[in-house]
Amino acid sequence: MATDYAVEPVNIMLSRDELLLVLGLINAEYIPGLDADPLGERSTDQLVLALTVAGRGLRARGLARVRENGELAVHAALLAAVGACAYSQNAVFVYHWPAKSEAPTRYFGHLRDGAFVAHTRPEDVLHLFTVLPSKDRLIEQVLAACQYQDVPAAKTGPVQISGQDFARVRELAEKGDLEQAIDILTAGQAPPGAAERLVETLADGPRLSIVQTLKQLGDGSVQKRDFTLVQDGQQAWLVMAGATDDASLSARPTTGAALRSLLAESL
Repeated sequence: MATDYAVEPVNIMLSRDELLLVLGLINAEYIPGLDADPLGERSTDQLVLALTVAGRGLRARGLARVRENGELAVHAALLAAVGACAYSQNAVFVYHWPAKSEAPTRYFGHLRDGAFVAHTRPEDVLHLFTVLPSKDRLIEQVLAACQYQDVPAAKTGPVQISGQDFARVRELAEKGDLEQAIDILTAGQAPPGAAERLVETLADGPRLSIVQTLKQLGDGSVQKRDFTLVQDGQQAWLVMAGATDDASLSARPTTGAALRSLLAESL
């Protein structure tokens, strides 16, 4: 059932226990981004107490009330936001490593029946749900989660490379062994200019984003896409599975317009 949402995004912050409570109300056990409790496993009595406290927290913020029969009634907008994440039809997951970072930030976007909801993790036990007015706004958030900055695309052709060789090229570039990294690419028939530009980007402490999309098709099947975005201050490269087989990769310069088009098609 389609739902009308405000033009401006609506943010709802939940604790982990509040999220568990809402998931129970919609008969769901999990959404992407729900990690194990940092305090470890809890007994049944401890969990009951935690959910009771969570319900009181929702009531205190006007997100729930107690009906005359004693049952907890949660705000419909909150149920819809979490429900869109638990039962999404299309989804996008972003794992982003800022420049020279070892740990990624995460972004989970979900689409269901006209609802567009982003789920992010401000802290280890906090979950932020953002209800967005359109798919375009969701796509803009995905690009923001990737720290994407529009730069002119280099006028070079794509670089075809195996996944194993790409990992080796990255390792060599990070170590500063640029000539050997370029040699691997050119040995695989990569144009010398494209090979040099790609290695320069990989050596520049780039921002790295792994993006995964899921889209339900009309025949009931699910279309899955994975791509990696590699960026520095000069270039942005889109790395995807090659056209020949799943073991090959294609790295090509990209632009904001191309990324928006890819995401719109994939969602």
